[in-house]
Amino acid sequence: MAIPEKYENAERWAFGDAESQADELAKLVLEGVKTATCSNLDGEGIARPGDVFVVVDGKNEPVCAIELTRVEMSTFDRVDEAHAQAEGEGDKTLAYWRKEHKRFFEAYDLFSPDMTLVLMHFKVIEKF
Repeated sequence: MAIPEKYENAERWAFGDAESQADELAKLVLEGVKTATCSNLDGEGIARPGDVFVVVDGKNEPVCAIELTRVEMSTFDRVDEAHAQAEGEGDKTLAYWRKEHKRFFEAYDLFSPDMTLVLMHFKVIEKF
């Protein structure tokens, strides 16, 4: 699937760490259930509201373009129920969010309760 030319240079995001999970989370984005994500703070710079990204599925196929609406910093242990619900995963509870994100970050040897996270809220601006 070709993406519109205006998004050709946009960074591509796949959510999750497995093909099936990327497919499921991309579907939640398209359905408007998943309206937030997070990443560990790294040396790559921090995204800003207004930044546009292309969401891809597990086969790296583009499904939509999103625009960041809000970006905040938090430590892992201070992420709240509202953010967990906005991420839209599992049963949408903070307990599920913590369990799943701890597993994810541990797989990359990044986890600590006080690790800094970049919390990003977004809206779908175009579906492909």
